[in-house]
Formats: sequence, structure tokens, C-alpha cells
Amino acid sequence: MQKTNNLGQNRKGKGGRSFQHSHAFMRKVVADYLSGSQSMAEVAARYSVNANQIGHWKSLFSSELEQRTILPTVMTEEEQKELDALKKQNEALLKKLEYANLQVFGLQTMIDIAEEQFKIEI
Repeated sequence: MQKTNNLGQNRKGKGGRSFQHSHAFMRKVVADYLSGSQSMAEVAARYSVNANQIGHWKSLFSSELEQRTILPTVMTEEEQKELDALKKQNEALLKKLEYANLQVFGLQTMIDIAEEQFKIEI
């Protein structure tokens, strides 16, 4: 955790107290939160800060960070083929999962009927 002792530097020129953390640290925390991979609480725990601080820092730095958006890189032909293959594999696995869930439902229904009609605990 990075901290600064900027006793002479006040927040945005206002007569308030100085920040406990460096601007670089606050920007990094906000950027990690804005990446969307973790919740605000998870990011707060990761950096040992309060989630409310992240919300405040977000209001201070989000417009600045949004201007730095990274443009997606162009995929090579080989990467595009691999992506297409993975998409097909994902579709096939989803169909298999749907079929397996249907089987489980059918078997559970059969068990329920057997237990109810034949009074057999399965």
C-alpha cells in the first residue's frame, strides 16, 4: 500500500486534508475496479482500503481513466481459427450439458414416481 505525506498539498486546491494514498495508487485501484473482473469489495480487500474510498476515487479519476481505453489488438489468422474452434467446442459442450441436465431431470422424476407409487426409498 503506497502512502504519501503531502502535508502542504490539499485536495484539488481546497482547504481540506491531503490524500493518504498517492494519486498513482488511487488510479491503479480505480482502474482495477473499472476492469470489471472484481467487485468493489473484492478490490478494496485486495488493496486494504475501504470500498467507499474506491467509490470516491472513481468519481475523481474515472473520466481520466476512460480516456486511456486500450484499443483491442487485431487477431492473427491462427488466433481467429483457434477462437472459432473454441466457440464450436463451447456450443457442443453446452448441448451436451443441456442433454445431461434433461437426463438428470428424467431420472429424478422416475425416482420420485417410484418412491411415491411403490413406497420405495431410493
